[in-house]
Amino acid sequence: MGSPHISTELCALARQQQIVDGLIKDRFSVFPNYFSNELITDLYRELHHHINENHLHAAHIGKGPQRTRAQDIRGDSILWLNGGSAAQRACLNEMEQLRLAFNRQLFLGLTELEAHFACYPPGAGYQKHLDSFQNDNLRRVSIVAYLNPCWRNGDGGELLIYQEERIIAVVPPLGGTLVCFISEDIPHQVAVTRRDRSSIAGWFRVRELDTVPFPCG
Repeated sequence: MGSPHISTELCALARQQQIVDGLIKDRFSVFPNYFSNELITDLYRELHHHINENHLHAAHIGKGPQRTRAQDIRGDSILWLNGGSAAQRACLNEMEQLRLAFNRQLFLGLTELEAHFACYPPGAGYQKHLDSFQNDNLRRVSIVAYLNPCWRNGDGGELLIYQEERIIAVVPPLGGTLVCFISEDIPHQVAVTRRDRSSIAGWFRVRELDTVPFPCG
């Protein structure tokens, strides 16, 4: 009978491989139930504790002198992850294993992850955009992990993934789902939500002097 530890490692490698294969084939990948229910519950509770304590702040768009608050474009509030809780450390460890898999198979030279909690209140969304800044492609792979314990048709808040002007994927923000996509290639949008929408969003980055191109499928 096989070791449970080995079986868990093999399952993790299989999940990582599916994400890698999706990035190569489609430039994005969606994996339902990537995270355990226990971890998602702990992260959701932590986020809503921070909301109740008014620890989140309104998100901005742009960078440097162009950085501004535009609620009609982006309506979420955020709190950066710092590894300060067991749940955060578990999530960041999962992401570290994914970073290593990306570097091992795609030779991306990813060096770090920046990530934050995000909460969209009812009536908020995020208009169509790219995650990489103009003339700055340090963000190479974007990730979104959904924390919502349940999500019904009609709740809104879906992630809309575009190919030019055409929507090619609609992803409900159901807890446990992980979405990864190439930051500079995939336009996307958060549809207006009709209820509080909880997630972790982030980007695997390279150093400023690293210019590793993403491999074509």
